[in-house]
Amino acid sequence: MDNHLPSAAGCNRLVAAPALALIATAALALGGCSAFSGEKLDLACPKVGILNDAARVTLFRTGPGSGGPADVVAHGVVGDYSGSCTYDETGVTIDVSLALVAERGPAMVGDQAALSYFVAIARPDGSIATKQVFPTTIEFPGNAPRAGSREDLQPHIPLPRGQDARGYQLLVGFQLTPDQLEYNRKTATK
Repeated sequence: MDNHLPSAAGCNRLVAAPALALIATAALALGGCSAFSGEKLDLACPKVGILNDAARVTLFRTGPGSGGPADVVAHGVVGDYSGSCTYDETGVTIDVSLALVAERGPAMVGDQAALSYFVAIARPDGSIATKQVFPTTIEFPGNAPRAGSREDLQPHIPLPRGQDARGYQLLVGFQLTPDQLEYNRKTATK
């Protein structure tokens, strides 16, 4: 039996904390998950969340004097997610589908926006067990102002048989440069 993760549209977003240990307390709680075949155990899915500071990205053209509204190549947003988790003898696999949405900026040349997003697994103590960065390209067909991509992932958390993943978290967001992170923080209150 698989349990499904609720869509982020009906949930609060995570707020990124400066201390890594605080990330562990900021995720969304999700319901129970499947048990091993033949056994009925009440095992929970890991928590899943989109980090607020990394939920969006703005790409600017490079060069002297760039960085204003006319220099925006594209805006990207992690729209929402859906999924489920399944336990087996080796641990828990999270089937998650992320919606990435991009909007064309005035400085875009061509019909593609190249973005990178990350998926990290945090242990119950808040330390990061793994982090993977995935490049993706969003294509704007026919000069469309907006386009999207659905990213399907299956991260696995190794666990001893019968151990619950309740304290683990799956954290997602855009892989940002220091300048992009600073831009997000400056424009978050505007």
